[in-house]
Amino acid sequence: MWFSAIIVLEENMVISVSRKNTTFIGGNPTWANACVGDNGLPGYWEYAKGFSQAAVILIDTALQGRGIKYSVDEMVYPICFNMRHSVELRLKGAISELIQIEKCRGRDLQFDFAGSHHIGIIWEFFAEKAKSVDDRYELIVSKLDKKIADIAEVDATGQTIRYPVNTDSQKHLVDVAIINFVVLKQSFAELESALDVLHRLNCYLCDEYHWSSFTKRLSRKNLFEIADRLPPRKTWLDKSFGTIKEAVKKRFNIGSKELSEGIKLIETHYELAPRIGMSIPLLGVDETYIKEFFSHWFKQHDLPSDADQIEVIGSKSSFDGIFKELLKDVEIRREIWSTVKLVLTPEKLAGVSALFYFAHDLGFSENYAQIYSLHLQGAEASFAREQDSFRTEFFHLLDKTNAVYNILKSLYFLHKNDFADQLVAAYQLDEKFSWLDDARSRILFQKADYCGYPVN
Repeated sequence: MWFSAIIVLEENMVISVSRKNTTFIGGNPTWANACVGDNGLPGYWEYAKGFSQAAVILIDTALQGRGIKYSVDEMVYPICFNMRHSVELRLKGAISELIQIEKCRGRDLQFDFAGSHHIGIIWEFFAEKAKSVDDRYELIVSKLDKKIADIAEVDATGQTIRYPVNTDSQKHLVDVAIINFVVLKQSFAELESALDVLHRLNCYLCDEYHWSSFTKRLSRKNLFEIADRLPPRKTWLDKSFGTIKEAVKKRFNIGSKELSEGIKLIETHYELAPRIGMSIPLLGVDETYIKEFFSHWFKQHDLPSDADQIEVIGSKSSFDGIFKELLKDVEIRREIWSTVKLVLTPEKLAGVSALFYFAHDLGFSENYAQIYSLHLQGAEASFAREQDSFRTEFFHLLDKTNAVYNILKSLYFLHKNDFADQLVAAYQLDEKFSWLDDARSRILFQKADYCGYPVN
């Protein structure tokens, strides 16, 4: 970083001298170099955590010395300033995340980040907008409201803690008089915990709304609630269904058009359709082909229990033994491919791939369709080239030692429990995977409490 120093020599003569910054620079030891600016891309969250951690460290330091080494009368100002500034940054970060959610909803939310420093006004803006975006904000907003009000009451704009007097030369904090460090530490810890929950909720909703499973008034969570209120799809011609629809419209304050939009989403959704007795077919593959893939996989792999300790392969195997194993593997692969190449299609290859890779991130079933689409493009390109290309793609998947593990987990997530249980029984996998019961009950896939989704 370069600065220009101006030296006045005579009345009308100045010389500008450039110099390099000697303070805000890197150095040794390298672990002490902090990444700032575009180096690490810190945002509101990182800035806020820095100020809050500094406040907590200062509180603990003062308390440990019982106010003797470091006077609480002096330390109170940097502590409270760091706390207050951390909260302001946290709230601005929350608003920036809310803007991203609204963008997913096709709405443009504006906020003056640079010009807004009144913490009460910032909080009022977020609280009002958040509750209108999604009803899951209501609980955390109510928890935070009193704590934020406490800060706004004492130092709304960040000036009271920073200076002993205001612009009218009147002394600050006269009405407060005493601030207890133990109370301050406990209260700030509660506030930090609630703000952490808000941040996690914001991050989750950013992901959720990204998948577009919502209507104008109905969130993805609302669609789950509606699905649980609806009777099985096969009974919808009964007269009683009209009464149920009217009750749903009244409960969620929506009209017939929006209810129809919501129902269409429910009928085509892997997690929602089973709640009304419907089953959505897997993409690219059917149960028969997945069974074939499993049979081929078990020709190549021995599956240990996930509770077993990992065995280290010894180095004493004879060359002849290793060579025989290699020949055996080559023969098995030749046999597998002679069968597979007759039936393999881009759709089947993409379908199995999607089930395998979807298990890496089982948060939203909408992601499964996206993964399938991407792998279908790749599979079609492989088939357009030559047989060696899609042969390589197939064995790349078959060679995965966790293929059975991943595919089963995806099947359970997509509500294909009966079929997954057939595979488990066929290959005696109940004792191999300790998580199967949790997958069957969907506890394994349960979202965080603040997301509002039912488990089953």
